[in-house]
Amino acid sequence: MKSRTEYDGLLKSLSENAKTLELDGLTVEVRDCADRQPGRADPRSAAAARLTRAEFTARRAELDPELWANEDHLFGPADPQGYSPLELLRFQFGWTSSDLSTGVRTLHRQVPGPRGPVSVYQYEVLSARADRPCMVFFHGGGFFGGVIPTVENQCKLLAQLSGGVVLSVEYPLCPEHKFPEGFDACYAAVEWAWARAQELGVSREKLGVCGDSAGGNLSLACSLRDRDEGKGMISYQALIYPTVSRLEKVGAAHYWKPELYENPDRDPLIDEQIRVIGSMGSECNGWYTAPGEDLQNPYLSPLFGDPAGLPKTLMMTAEYDFLRAECEEYSRRLCAAGVENRHIRYGGIFHGTFDRLGYAPQVEDMLREIAADMKAL
Repeated sequence: MKSRTEYDGLLKSLSENAKTLELDGLTVEVRDCADRQPGRADPRSAAAARLTRAEFTARRAELDPELWANEDHLFGPADPQGYSPLELLRFQFGWTSSDLSTGVRTLHRQVPGPRGPVSVYQYEVLSARADRPCMVFFHGGGFFGGVIPTVENQCKLLAQLSGGVVLSVEYPLCPEHKFPEGFDACYAAVEWAWARAQELGVSREKLGVCGDSAGGNLSLACSLRDRDEGKGMISYQALIYPTVSRLEKVGAAHYWKPELYENPDRDPLIDEQIRVIGSMGSECNGWYTAPGEDLQNPYLSPLFGDPAGLPKTLMMTAEYDFLRAECEEYSRRLCAAGVENRHIRYGGIFHGTFDRLGYAPQVEDMLREIAADMKAL
């Protein structure tokens, strides 16, 4: 980050300048950084997305230091011809973020799963309390990518801010492991946290799930399964721009369309960033699901399930994201089903911003909101 003072000012502005919109029965809280102009990309998102490798080299000294550690993620490998399409995506996914936490202990555990042990990383500030909240976290990455280190600093800061325990799950990825292997591993981690609550020093009444993108889908699927099985383990879910449908939804109310997005200058960067996630849908389905799989299975596409009886929910979206429309539609359905739900949209940012703790103030704001909810459970 360039200046902690500048960063803190932008962070503070997100909540201070928040506005409320009413969108077809859904109340959306919109948060913008003070230096973001309506209809334009957030300055930090735009700066990172517009850089070329040549500009990066020529202007390195004047760039935010957060970008220096992420050259590979920004531009990919120097020899892309040596990688398959899947390998290229995995190479570029993620971000080397900043550790804004202090005094957080990290433990590595092996949790029993239906197909073998599941690696879980535990983050906490040591405490003698036995009633702390616990969050089980699932990273994003399209179900085929993403790694624990990308979200480690986010999990550490969440543990510190909430005073609780955060468990980050290293679930198996597709296409090597197709649905439901990754989902089953995630659910096994939730069951383990519930069963080991006393050992973890947490309250069973304060167990939540959280994830970004694919991780948000897995969080929601775990909540649905927990409800369906009548176990009542999960009391809260924080969903960060989750994918809630795996079907092409052309013409449906919850399908994206260009006119949803404020882009008066017709900035091609905004259009490109919106479309890139949607363009991956069919290929990702082929990697994640076996031929003939029912894509309306609610554990794959929660949008096609009944949301009644789900736990308190915080939904957070990015303004310039292909998935925004379906997330808003899901929030409407949660509200219609009587589920306590709060919806925050972060202005000007793109899908994937959650990786960028320390660079994008919106990420710390998200974590502060989730932590406040955890403390209130």
